[in-house]
Amino acid sequence: MRAAGKASKRHPIKTIPYRCDASRHKALLSVARDSGTSVQRLFDNFVSHVLAERQAEARFVARQQRGNPSRGRKRLAEIRHRLSQKFD
Repeated sequence: MRAAGKASKRHPIKTIPYRCDASRHKALLSVARDSGTSVQRLFDNFVSHVLAERQAEARFVARQQRGNPSRGRKRLAEIRHRLSQKFD
């Protein structure tokens, strides 16, 4: 498995432009500086968080369709709890 954010010949890095006004840009720079990271890393962490939530929801739906919704809800709550602790 390759590290997040690393390019390979089969999976080149893609650029996604993000446009924002000056005040939002200033706020992003401030958050990045305060956390000792870059704006790029902030976006990478945000995207990772969103994708992890989406994958958890997909697993929940799969479990629900297999007939054990209570187990799926329990797992989803556990995952969301871990993610909220990680990104708070």
